[in-house]
Amino acid sequence: MENKEISFSVTDVKQSPMTIFETAKEMNTGVYIYNRKKVAGVMLTAEQYEELIKKKTSDQGQEVKIAQLNQAIRQKIAFGSLISTKNLDDHLVSLGFISRKVESEDYSEMMNELNETGKIDYHLQKKEDRTNIFAEVIGEQSNQSHLSDKIIVKKIHLRVD
Repeated sequence: MENKEISFSVTDVKQSPMTIFETAKEMNTGVYIYNRKKVAGVMLTAEQYEELIKKKTSDQGQEVKIAQLNQAIRQKIAFGSLISTKNLDDHLVSLGFISRKVESEDYSEMMNELNETGKIDYHLQKKEDRTNIFAEVIGEQSNQSHLSDKIIVKKIHLRVD
């Protein structure tokens, strides 16, 4: 279906506002209202408006959740310092992320991923709204041979899918 702009004039609104609401409902889109060849506004049905507000509120709530999660991560993990893969995993798991250890106390897969890609990906799924949040732990393995399980976390980037 082609998405083309639906428009009416201010005069049309004065003469038959319900026609415009019916058109918005039928076409499932907002209707542009023109006054002297300039857009004066957009008319929506009450349902369309409420859905728009609900989506906006949900998006804002998502931003707040990400900011809070980011702050919680920064309180647990000091960027630029050494941390063991076990402690990194424990901290992120305590915030709801899925553990990356393969078996009991085996974090070698994390270290392999870090050395191959420069990052370790973590996944968190918010059950209440089925949001997928990913944390990319960007860092490098410690160059001190006796600290092979230690990494330097440079940054943790959160993204939502």
